[in-house]
Amino acid sequence: MNFTEILEKSVGRRYSCSGVCAGPASGPSGSDELGLEIVFIVRLIVSCAAFAVSLLVSSIPAPWPVVLLILAVLIAGWDIAAGAVLSILKGRYLDKTVLVTLSVVLALIFGFSVEGTALVLLYQIGCIFVEYAYIRTYRSVLDEIHCEPDDARVFSDGEESIVPANSVEVGDTIIILPGERVPCDCIVLEGTSSLDKSPLGDYSGAVMVKEGDEILSGCINREGQLRCEVTSTSTDSAAAALYSAVENGAKRGDVVPGTFAWIQTYLTPIITVAAILVLVLLPLIFDIPIDEAVRRAAMLLVLASPCALNVAMPLIRLCAMCGAAKNGVLYDGCSAMDSVASVGTVAFDKAGTLSEGSPKVTAIKSERMEPEVLLKIAAHALAYSNTPQARSVIACYGDTIYIDLIENFVEIPGSGVEVKVDGIRICVGSRDLMMIKGVSVPEADVTDDYSYYISIGDEYAGRIVMADALRADAAEGVAELRACGMDGIIMFTDESRDAAARAASALSISEYYSECDREKMRGTLADIKQGCVRGRLLAFVGSGEVFGGSHSAADVDIAMTGVEALTMPVGTDITIFGGSVDKVSQAIAVSRYARMLSTAVVGGAALVKLVLIVIAALGFSTLWFSVFLDAIATVGASLVSILAFGGEIRQPKGKHEAK
Repeated sequence: MNFTEILEKSVGRRYSCSGVCAGPASGPSGSDELGLEIVFIVRLIVSCAAFAVSLLVSSIPAPWPVVLLILAVLIAGWDIAAGAVLSILKGRYLDKTVLVTLSVVLALIFGFSVEGTALVLLYQIGCIFVEYAYIRTYRSVLDEIHCEPDDARVFSDGEESIVPANSVEVGDTIIILPGERVPCDCIVLEGTSSLDKSPLGDYSGAVMVKEGDEILSGCINREGQLRCEVTSTSTDSAAAALYSAVENGAKRGDVVPGTFAWIQTYLTPIITVAAILVLVLLPLIFDIPIDEAVRRAAMLLVLASPCALNVAMPLIRLCAMCGAAKNGVLYDGCSAMDSVASVGTVAFDKAGTLSEGSPKVTAIKSERMEPEVLLKIAAHALAYSNTPQARSVIACYGDTIYIDLIENFVEIPGSGVEVKVDGIRICVGSRDLMMIKGVSVPEADVTDDYSYYISIGDEYAGRIVMADALRADAAEGVAELRACGMDGIIMFTDESRDAAARAASALSISEYYSECDREKMRGTLADIKQGCVRGRLLAFVGSGEVFGGSHSAADVDIAMTGVEALTMPVGTDITIFGGSVDKVSQAIAVSRYARMLSTAVVGGAALVKLVLIVIAALGFSTLWFSVFLDAIATVGASLVSILAFGGEIRQPKGKHEAK
């Protein structure tokens, strides 16, 4: 363990990063941290007692009052000094701990022992209040996401018993009564009922479940009694996955977003330089005593750190992310929330976002063979593919697939598959795939419908016609996006130009691209991104499957997936559970509101600081009083963040929206 690691261990989380609070990652974390907190509080009580005795007990002879003050400083503030050393070692020369330490040292050297001690004590007390408020908020908003019940009704040996939900094991039989929450992921063995998925962020309405259906933990059983078999424990359940994803997302990202980084970059150094000038110039030019110049400079150093920014920003974004998660919108950390606030253009991959994403086979056309034979060949060729089109073809076939006949399977993303079935080369996919493989498609089969083409050997065999219906809320969701002031709304699809035109017309989308595979879509997105208005970002919305662990060429990647997934696809910035198109506009609106509130809170705190700075520079304040007012401003910024944002988005508004 090196010197830096020793310092980090000794000071705990409070001073391991910056000033007052280390951000979302600073939530309570075990017995070691609890021990540090107890020791910290005891030290603070002892220091306050020494401070009080030095001031109130007049019979104590000199120099013991000063000794008591210095002891109070050392006992209460040694971790501030250690944090300052740690910050310097890490290159953060203007960290709050550095500035406070310098102020205290100057105060003690020039005889302001009472004010220097008060500075340390008030600073530490402010830390306690701010961190307590932060942790309470952190836990309370996460508790709102936690939608699993504490108990489960287990049926065993003909008897029911209520046990802790975390003790239920896979294979156990549980009973879920009307009005109860589902404690674990399970399969219905007996009974029918309607299930409310809103605790998982799906406000599309209750769904009917029956024997054989899978149901997720956290959902509410509305009607009939259900007897179910547990398929995953409470720690591995869907609700637990959602909670974990929200918690991890809240811990990701920088404390201060780029839009506010200038405060730390410029304001703090400017005030620090001003403090140095006050210290040097006041005695030289205005003939002010050096001790008074030191006192004023120390006050400026205390006020130099953007403490309110470091506290308010994480709180605002934490409330925003957790509130949005309650409504099925999950951000991959703070940076994702900051980025989506600047989105000006939204591009959709139609399949699975604007459409149902489950194409249905409507016709099978072939001049060479019977439709049933062509369908059988296509189903075998697509057996290893997991695309919606493949699943649709296999479901339509509905018969046995002989896996031993399949070899050399190759999937071409966005185009189709190439495979050998019983030794014969089969290609199934888009018209572009046929062209790549040198297969000529008859002009009569190049129509405006949505087709998967099939070749056997080098010969064209026919096509399977499919249809992917638009979502019922797609047009409304696009209209809500337009109301958000988007510069453009774009649609991509692998369908023909005519089919794409019909869908775009139904959705009132003027810009669309047809017959797009994944590579063509990435290239077009890169071109669109280059043409975006400066400062306005491009967002790409696709189903979870389209990302495949990689980013698109857009600035922000948004995945829409079923509520049953409850995991963020790799490579995405935002995941929308439940598949509602209008949640895209909600994700943007929440982020913009968070940015607006951040601007107001940070601006208000900055204004208070500027007033305090002027007062301090003119000598109309004391050192300890400046610290007190600065702490009040910080705590005030925290409370405003909690109160203003907390009630804004936590309750669902209407069917899908969040207030």
